Amino acid sequence: MSRFNEKLRAWFLLFRPWSYTATLIPFLLAAGFVFGFCGSANWGRWGLGLVAGLLFQSTVNLLNTWGDERSGVDNVPGAIRTTPQVHDGLVSLDAVLVVGLCCAALASLIGVGLCFHRAGDAWYLNKALLVAGFIGFLGSLNYSTGIKFKYRGLGVPFVSFLMGPLEIFVALALLKPQDSVEVALIPPLLVAFALVTLPNAALVGVIMHGNDMRDIPSDRAAGIVTLASWLGPRGALSYYRICHILPYGVCLVLIALFQGMSLCAGSFSFLSCAFFLPFLCLPLTIKTLRTATMVYRSCPENPPWRGLERNSGGILFVFGILYSLSFLVTGVLSR
Repeated sequence: MSRFNEKLRAWFLLFRPWSYTATLIPFLLAAGFVFGFCGSANWGRWGLGLVAGLLFQSTVNLLNTWGDERSGVDNVPGAIRTTPQVHDGLVSLDAVLVVGLCCAALASLIGVGLCFHRAGDAWYLNKALLVAGFIGFLGSLNYSTGIKFKYRGLGVPFVSFLMGPLEIFVALALLKPQDSVEVALIPPLLVAFALVTLPNAALVGVIMHGNDMRDIPSDRAAGIVTLASWLGPRGALSYYRICHILPYGVCLVLIALFQGMSLCAGSFSFLSCAFFLPFLCLPLTIKTLRTATMVYRSCPENPPWRGLERNSGGILFVFGILYSLSFLVTGVLSR
């Protein structure tokens, strides 16, 4: 392999494009909901917003590499080296920082432009979208750099919020700018929004949690606190199970709510049956949880967990698509 191809492959690995499902799924969920229940929307803005979201995620991926290298976490004996590209001299640490900041700058330019929308002959500033975008901007810069939420035991809840309800709200605000403020300010809508976005928040957060479960010994040796290292192997496994099971519980609640509203109207509705679609992912979830449990039982003090984040990422992708289709089908059939 030529030196150029090696560098190209190194940058590909540093950007970690396989992780982009964490941004894609929230946008698909918003698209399924809006297309199903509303039909018309500004899909061009949605597409540009998705590009900005992918750039922000690239920022997090690259700055995470930079932050890990600066912290020395990968140099602890027994640690799994996640950035061999830098250690092998294929990419300099300064280049990683510069490219990461360029991704943040480009995403910010796109994001600020999307905060303005036209209604009739006038232009309006979507303040709710601007605030949400600014929070996302700060989040991308302070995950493993700046405040370093990742190293303070706040990485999992931090990512669950940013790439769960916050990103879904951004996607909704892009599709329906006039309605986004109502979701943010009306308490009943906010509660409903929190319930609907809970599955995505749980599944996207547990991807990182699975990675942290693997690194419990090395993180403790490096003096880094993660949710997994704080809970310990047994507690970390319990949290891993809860995050995987919780989305199916939300689907059952939504089924019950839809049926309850139908019965109050004096009829029985089959629309809620669409929320059984995500249960097609249940065998994959059971297999993943069974594997994680078997590994734990093999060595409870120091379980040799591997690939948990990859398995959880696959579940997020499959469950997320099916969950988005549930809203799409329910909305279309209820028109």
